[in-house]
Amino acid sequence: MFRKRFVITIGDSRVGKSTVSRLLLELYKKYELNIRAFYHGRCPGDLSNKLSVYDKLGFHIKHLGLNRGDSDVLLNELEMFSEIDLALTDMPGQNILDFFRFEKEISFLENLNYLGYRTTFIHPISNRRDCVKYLQLLYQFVDTQADYLIVKNQYFSNLFKYYDNTEIQKDISKLKGTELILPKLEDYVYQELEDTNLPYCMAITTESDMQVLYRSIVYNWIENFHDTIMYHRVTPVYLGLKRDRSELT
Repeated sequence: MFRKRFVITIGDSRVGKSTVSRLLLELYKKYELNIRAFYHGRCPGDLSNKLSVYDKLGFHIKHLGLNRGDSDVLLNELEMFSEIDLALTDMPGQNILDFFRFEKEISFLENLNYLGYRTTFIHPISNRRDCVKYLQLLYQFVDTQADYLIVKNQYFSNLFKYYDNTEIQKDISKLKGTELILPKLEDYVYQELEDTNLPYCMAITTESDMQVLYRSIVYNWIENFHDTIMYHRVTPVYLGLKRDRSELT
């Protein structure tokens, strides 16, 4: 039985990976979990690193490259510190082939398993065909070595014709993958949220310049997504909020 989780957001560009990662950091903070958070960017100052603002909440987001040296440092840390509840890393878009190379070179998932960590891949999808192709590449490569959480991002559409009722969806189901809905947040609200350059939980307080109405909308959006996670039968396990299925019965 795996005691802990290593959560990885992965997939195509601009499908909501960093948004989901930030929402999860909010949830982990709420439950006071001791986590390690990473970003797989090209360098520590990568402008696409949307998690860096969570240093303000004490997460100390670290850079994690796809090479043996970085993986050795990470694995050593996970082995040395038993108080770590879980780890999360956000991968930039279209980095999946680099991850496959990395996995082949060092057997990253196998090493995590050895340390008692089960990997969960979070794969947001939009209404584009490409992001579903990335998902297919992922599970064909990884197979049963990990668990899969598909996030249907309604920012793009309520319809996911390249995923729903397809062989890809059936394959994910056979691998015991789960699905979640990320509700739509209107463009103008999301942009104002981004412009605060604050963690979401701080952006909805009086510390931010966001309009009161927008703060209320964002608050409900966050709570809706978190409730969807916590009321799901299996998702809390896949996200490291509960250690094994027996805790859910």
